[in-house]
Formats: sequence, structure tokens, C-alpha cells
Amino acid sequence: MSLTFSSHAAINLTSGGVNLQLSGLIDTGIASVSNVKQGTKTKTTGVDSILGVSNLGLSGDYKIDEDYQAFFKLQAGFNPSKGEQSKDGELFDRNAYIGMKTPYGAVSIGKQWTFNDDWLVGSVFKGGYNSGAIFKFSEFDAVSEIYSNLVKYTSPEMNGWQFGAIYGLKDDSTKNTHGQIFSGAFKYATNQWMIGGAYEDHEAQDNDHHYKLSTLASRYNFSKLSTRLGIAYADIDGPGQYAAIASNSVKQQAWATEIGIDYLFTPKLTLSGDIIYKENTTFDHHAMVYRALAIYQVRQPLSLIANVAYLKNSDGSSESLVNTDSNLAGGGYANQDQLSTAVGVRLTF
Repeated sequence: MSLTFSSHAAINLTSGGVNLQLSGLIDTGIASVSNVKQGTKTKTTGVDSILGVSNLGLSGDYKIDEDYQAFFKLQAGFNPSKGEQSKDGELFDRNAYIGMKTPYGAVSIGKQWTFNDDWLVGSVFKGGYNSGAIFKFSEFDAVSEIYSNLVKYTSPEMNGWQFGAIYGLKDDSTKNTHGQIFSGAFKYATNQWMIGGAYEDHEAQDNDHHYKLSTLASRYNFSKLSTRLGIAYADIDGPGQYAAIASNSVKQQAWATEIGIDYLFTPKLTLSGDIIYKENTTFDHHAMVYRALAIYQVRQPLSLIANVAYLKNSDGSSESLVNTDSNLAGGGYANQDQLSTAVGVRLTF
């Protein structure tokens, strides 16, 4: 048995041919958000998940032979500012799966993210649920979502190309309710650029309605500058028990696009800017998000974060950066804007 510490502070344990790794992320800080109620009330409080949910994880693999390898991953999300689980009653709410890697690709079974999150969120669509992300819009939560009972196939990389497919079995539980899920995705990547896309079809758990999501995203890297462009289209048949969107979502269609840049200002400081536009074509609602992000790497595992996002609703749109006490779609009030400013720390190990 051997125990090692990597340069990123991860803890690796090897015993009897099984490689185990203990890893984690702590993302927390302070945020001030305007218009958290109808009117002009501003709230300043401790905040978690500025760029991603804090978690502790245990992963491992076992090499059966030169061609076959078994693996698993368990991740438990938590809120550092409150000392609570990120989802009450769900210990491994971020990942919980087992799988097998072969020369023909990898197959995994369990609670997993879709290929939108694997390949497009972070690389093109900026993360941070309450920090001005595209998946905070009410029709587009599935751009970054995790589901139970997934069977997932990921192809080997073939000259830069990679493909994936997902089949999700129906889940009748109260915490992860959803119908069958079908998804296909592709990605092509080189050192300089990447393009990817995905299609998801979500069946409601309690009726025959469907929620369909299509995404297409690209990234191009210069020496210090990266440009990002992503689009998403949502088609909702009608209300039903979906895991990603509100159960009372009526029949509607919407599209959204995000354009962004990342600039390596110094070896330790990265600056990012994003503009996101959403239009619900059924109700003619419009919303825009303007976002600026700075990440300063103090040293390898530790970074300081500053994020400013401004949301502008118009034509009856009721989206929010941080949910208010409203019961309207998107968690905000019609035509009410929001400004969110957050500063915090991010520690990975």
C-alpha cells in the first residue's frame, strides 16, 4: 500500500491494484444582491457555489488488464457557509456511479451529469448557478443538471472526435423524479479550438409531455485570449414532473445565446466577460445578463474570486440571478432587474 500527495493536494492511495483518490472543492464567499423582493430590497449574506458547488469526492479505478479498467466516483456536495449538505437527504448528490472502460469506449451507470455539463459548461458556458449562468434561465436548467438512473456511453477519442449517448431510466422517487431521458452528443477538440453539441429529450414522469434541449458551442484559443460562443434551444411540450425545469411549465419554446472571452492578464490573473441573451418566443419575453469575472490564483490550489452580474428583464420576463419570494417562472418579478456582486475563495484538492 502506498499513500501520495499530488501537487494539487489530492490524496492518492494505492492498494492491491486499486487506485483511490480523495479530492474536494471549497467555493464560498460573500454576495450582495439587489431586488431580492418586489421593490428595491438588497441582501448581503454568505454565499456558496460562486463558480461551483463545494464537494468532497472519492474516486477509484482497478486495472483488469491492458484493455479493461473498472472505475467509480462518489461526490458529496455541501455548503461551507452553513455547514449543510447541498441537497438535504442526498449524501452523494454530485456524482454516484460505477463503470467500465474498454478499447471501445466507457460505460457508466448511476447518478451522473450529462454531456452538456461534461463538455460545454466551463469550457464555453460559464458556471456558477447564482452568478449569471445560462442554466439559471427557467427554460435552460438542463444545460447543467445531474440525473439518477443514467446509463452513459462515452466513445474513445478518435483524431480529436468524441461521441456520447445517454439513456435514463424512469425515476419515481420524490427527490429525483423524472421520466425516461435520451441524449446524444459530440465534441471535436484540438489544442487551439473546440466545437461540441448535444441533444436531450426528457419525458415527464407523470404524463406524455417532453422537454427537449439542443445546444451547440465553440471555443477558440489564442495565445492569451480565448473566445467562446454557445447557443441553446428549448422546446417544452407542457407541464409535467421533470428533474430540470418547473413542473408547471406550460407549452413554450425559447432560445438563448452566450458570447464570452477569457484573457490571461498575468500568469496568476484571468479576466472573463460574458453577455447572455434569452428570448422566450412563445410569450415574447426577453432577458439579458452582463457578467464580469476575475480569478486570481494565489498558489496552485487556492484562488480568489470576484464576480459581478447584472440581469435585465424586459417584456414581462421574470428571471433572477438569485431567487426572490416570487412564484413566477425564473424566480423573479416581471421586468425587475437584479445586480449581484460576489467575492470569495476557491480551494481545490
